[in-house]
Amino acid sequence: MNRFLAFALILLCCACEKNGPEPEKQENYDFHDDCYVSAKKQYGLEKIFSDSFLIIKEKEMSKALAHLETAGFEVTTEPYRWIYYTSEEYTVEELSKCVALTVHGYGNLKSVPGLVYSNHMYRDEAGEILGKTNTFLIKFTKNQRDAQMIAIKEYARQHKFLILGDASTEYFRLACTNETSGNCVEMANWFLEVAGFKSAEPEFPEKTIDSENQQQ
Repeated sequence: MNRFLAFALILLCCACEKNGPEPEKQENYDFHDDCYVSAKKQYGLEKIFSDSFLIIKEKEMSKALAHLETAGFEVTTEPYRWIYYTSEEYTVEELSKCVALTVHGYGNLKSVPGLVYSNHMYRDEAGEILGKTNTFLIKFTKNQRDAQMIAIKEYARQHKFLILGDASTEYFRLACTNETSGNCVEMANWFLEVAGFKSAEPEFPEKTIDSENQQQ
């Protein structure tokens, strides 16, 4: 009897692995940004701890720059208006009137005045520097858009990311802040590994899904 129960438990575990984990049961999920998947190819990432990308409220920029200078950070990309794309269906107060910049240095960035988002920069396997974004793209499964959209809204409540709207006819754009469970790489990986979406990746300006598809 005990052997039968053990065998049944093994079969049940195998079935769960095959069907994929359910989001609400992933309390111990390891949010990771050592890699991401694009066009069914995995790219390794090396975190550059000395360089970071920041999004800051425009009205707090002078205070933020003074804070960064005092903390020993060097501004490597001058502040520029952070442009994001959204649809009329969604309002994104958190990203309105923001500016972005990159900095070089070590230390805690969480106390920067007006900080909306921050993440370290990355170096990919080809040595290219990536990281100037807080957005990631997901692809809806054909004929499942409505159901997946319902799921996305629930995931947004759970993980506190922002819904920006359509990026194209196939891809949808989501955004992270420092309130989100992970950065744009980590959340893209979560959508693949936990939520079960077929395609999700950080929207690196230098390397996106659309640009890769055009090259193929």
